[in-house]
Amino acid sequence: MRIESSKQIEHLGAVRIHDVRRFLELDSGARVPALLKEGIYAQKIERDTIAGIQQQLAIVLPIKNEDVKIFEGVLSGVPHDCLMIVVSNSERGEIDNFKNEQDVLSRFCDATKRSALMVHQKDPYLAGALANCGYNDILDEKGMVRNGKSEGMILGILLAQLQGKEYVGFIDTDNYIPGAVLEYAQHYAAGFSLAESPYAMVRILWRYKPKTSGELYFKKWGRVSEITNKYINHFISTKGKFETGIIKTANAGEHAMSLRLAMKLSYATGYGVETQEIMSILEQFGGFLPIADATVAERGVDIIQTETINPHLHAERGEDHLVQDMAVPSLSVIYHNQLCEESTRELITKQLVDLDCIGPDGEVPKIRMIAPPESVDIEKFAAALEGHYNDYSVPRGWSVWAKLPLPGRKQEEAMKVVFTDLDGTLLHPVSYSYAAALDSLRILQEERTPIIFCSAKTMGEQQVYRQELNIGDPFIVENGAAVFIPKDYFRFPFSFSRTTDDCFVIELGILYQEVREKLKALIGRCEAKITCFGDLSNEEVSKVTGLNLLMAELARKREYSETLIIEGNRKQIKAALDVITESGLSYTFGGKFYEVYQGGDKGKAVKILIELFKLNFGSVTTTGVGDSPNDVGMLNEVDLPILVQTEGNRWNRLKVKNLKRAKGVGPEGWSQAIAELFGPK
Repeated sequence: MRIESSKQIEHLGAVRIHDVRRFLELDSGARVPALLKEGIYAQKIERDTIAGIQQQLAIVLPIKNEDVKIFEGVLSGVPHDCLMIVVSNSERGEIDNFKNEQDVLSRFCDATKRSALMVHQKDPYLAGALANCGYNDILDEKGMVRNGKSEGMILGILLAQLQGKEYVGFIDTDNYIPGAVLEYAQHYAAGFSLAESPYAMVRILWRYKPKTSGELYFKKWGRVSEITNKYINHFISTKGKFETGIIKTANAGEHAMSLRLAMKLSYATGYGVETQEIMSILEQFGGFLPIADATVAERGVDIIQTETINPHLHAERGEDHLVQDMAVPSLSVIYHNQLCEESTRELITKQLVDLDCIGPDGEVPKIRMIAPPESVDIEKFAAALEGHYNDYSVPRGWSVWAKLPLPGRKQEEAMKVVFTDLDGTLLHPVSYSYAAALDSLRILQEERTPIIFCSAKTMGEQQVYRQELNIGDPFIVENGAAVFIPKDYFRFPFSFSRTTDDCFVIELGILYQEVREKLKALIGRCEAKITCFGDLSNEEVSKVTGLNLLMAELARKREYSETLIIEGNRKQIKAALDVITESGLSYTFGGKFYEVYQGGDKGKAVKILIELFKLNFGSVTTTGVGDSPNDVGMLNEVDLPILVQTEGNRWNRLKVKNLKRAKGVGPEGWSQAIAELFGPK
């Protein structure tokens, strides 16, 4: 993305309010070495920066009896990397609108290979969990969550916190333009990348808010926004010596916050919620009252305002809705704020009289306030919902529980993680069958134990087995040349080299073509006969490996390493291997073929993943299962290294500390290793 360079910033205590910045490009192209510096008028935000933030962004989609076709369009605009949290308050009568919404979301997630959360605002278990935590501010006299926009938003904030997300954004589900939805999420990520503080808010100003009155008219601003902006700026102006118009997004329904900030704010019920968020920030950190939190004050709070390119086109709800439901609550939270002085109150009263919202002698109604969500004991909240997570997951097969980070996950014992080789280990060395290991695989999956493939096989080959076995954990390809991590897998951001549709990729090895070029330069110097898989047809690879044609084709699609067949006597083979290492390449032997690469390292790849698991899930115990010398790097990094037998019921001789040996060739030995790990079921 490319955005206007920084404009005016106004400081109020620890709060930095950034003036509105326009986006010039929604996509500014791939990262390339800069030939020219960016101009003084624009700032570029790279794609991978956006992607990294969206991985940690939950999008809350409130819905109440909307047209399901419009709802489906909104879903299609939410970036794939974002977690969708749908909070519905739709009717559940003879026609169950909530059930229809669930069906739409479920079909969408099935088709797009995504996962989401969906709850109903009147869900009794959610209400019970809140009551159990003593958070009654959003509960009614019957003990259920009250009707109201802000009440649904707070449910979304708490669910995002449970999932360990760093950011939460809100997008209304009555939006007719999916492209606008996509742009909002892009703005959120871009805004957070611009913020100097982890306590940040991104608020969107619609460039146009079209009206339909016989013909489409692109109105510049919404009426309620104009009114509210005027009085909140007057409020701010009274706190200093200079008049300001810095706030242009007081009623920004499309906005996002870091979870650190969202958990600290107080909220107003109904449509006063967005204006109250600003008032809460100014109260706590604006310097007008004693600072509420010294840590936040030290880092500061950033309020980023951006202007969209797409118009905001949504269902019209009438003038009465605009004035009574939106303008009155927004102005009320300013009027009744303890910092509001008399001149601002007089202007607000006059405005509401002019709008016929109150009589000439009437009083500005007071809006109910809601305590900050941080007052919820999040661990207690999670425990109260323990038996209902799968009811909220879409599709139902997605295990919300398995994704919960430490605040919402019981951790009486360390999390187990299993790293495994494939050929000759999980897969039989001749038949490539994993049938003998299926029972043990199911034990791991029932225990929600990550199963990490760490193999010489390519990404394409491993994907086949991951899909067949319903494994969604990270995996290590081509003997440690690269680590593939599903985009929604880890809570905290990390560095990566590139992305695919579904994964972040950490690359350790050089690219396949570079390996090939080095091999071509040295093959003529060897007496041994060297054959590269890249020079064989699919049929020839199938013949020498025993793989079917599909798997043979995938085995040839290497990205970082080359598979070699080296033929000759012992002296010739050793000389060839010496030439390979002298050229800067490395090799491993998997029992049949040699794998040649540069930079890849099973041990280093395993170590990276172990550190990510510890960062995200706390205490971790690791097991590694292999069969041959090329598994030594992996086995040396895990807590419990296990070796299975090769053909002839023998174990390879490996130098690995505390190595255990499992009886059985390939998957039979693998099954025994896992059975011993968990004990009898």
